[in-house]
Amino acid sequence: MPAPGGISLLVVDELGPRAAEWDSLLSQQPLPSPFLRSAWLRRVTDPAAAETVLVLEEGRLLGGVPLVRDRLLGVPRYRFAGQGVLCPDHLDLLAAPGREADVQRALRGWFTAPGARVLDLTGLAQGSRLADALPGTAAALDLAPYQPLDEGDYLASRSSNFRRATRKADRRMTEDGYLHTRVPADGVAAAFAELRRLHETRDGRGPLLEELPTLQAAFADLVARDEARVDVLASPDEVVAVSLAFTPDERLSLYQVARSLDRAHGSAGTVLIHRVIVDAVEAGARELDMLRGDEPYKGSFVDHSRTVLRLRAGHGLAARAVVAGWHAAVSGSRRLRSLRDRADAWRRRRPS
Repeated sequence: MPAPGGISLLVVDELGPRAAEWDSLLSQQPLPSPFLRSAWLRRVTDPAAAETVLVLEEGRLLGGVPLVRDRLLGVPRYRFAGQGVLCPDHLDLLAAPGREADVQRALRGWFTAPGARVLDLTGLAQGSRLADALPGTAAALDLAPYQPLDEGDYLASRSSNFRRATRKADRRMTEDGYLHTRVPADGVAAAFAELRRLHETRDGRGPLLEELPTLQAAFADLVARDEARVDVLASPDEVVAVSLAFTPDERLSLYQVARSLDRAHGSAGTVLIHRVIVDAVEAGARELDMLRGDEPYKGSFVDHSRTVLRLRAGHGLAARAVVAGWHAAVSGSRRLRSLRDRADAWRRRRPS
């Protein structure tokens, strides 16, 4: 598919022989999301639905964006590969340094070509170049807390209360026989069995549990490629915490932590997270990313946050109607919640 300036577009269902070139380009991005790496995309994307748009110049990869396609109300809809229950973050187009405008122009041309299409992009990176290239306005969806990592004692950057509590919990878990182990590739399946067991005791984990086979296959590949790590905190008799994290590009991205809810194992999750961070600092990590979700516990580990965005845009009458319906439904839901909150407040103030 030709594009202005001698640049061409190629839509593929898998990266195939371009995977190494894609990963190399990803590492040059301002915020190289682990959810854009080829090994992750290969495992979480149905080839029958995949439409990765590549921007090429004389056969050289200038950039692109990995999407999947389905239909919504009869209109083709495009989303990020892996979008949904797996909650990928910091997603954006890839672009060779200095060629960002060319890639944006090519992808804008693809989106505005004749025909109806909807983009429903969740997990966009703060300052997304893809959002800048498309119609519509990206809206804040969530926060992703993070922390630059300096060489030395990570705990020294945290509050005195957190330092004391973490060291005390670490000593107690060690005295009780719980040790931290980084799991090798051939141990990923067993670690995921423990992850499932620990998550099954928590409410609201059903959708994630359904995706665990996909997630396990992805992490088995990534651990073998040294692009992810799986860690456990366990005694000879039981596993009390499991963590999943991505490790490329000198960044530690903590993805999942499952822990025992037994009071005897209090702070097991904190102890394991701290040990994983210390390991990563020693291995040269320069940033800790807690990924999407502004849960209060994350504030003990980090001081900063990025915004995660969502963009819905339509091209063509039918697509724009679908997007307008979305916005109307969201606006109506917000008004309904506001009215309900006001009614509840009025009832609380009303004399009995």
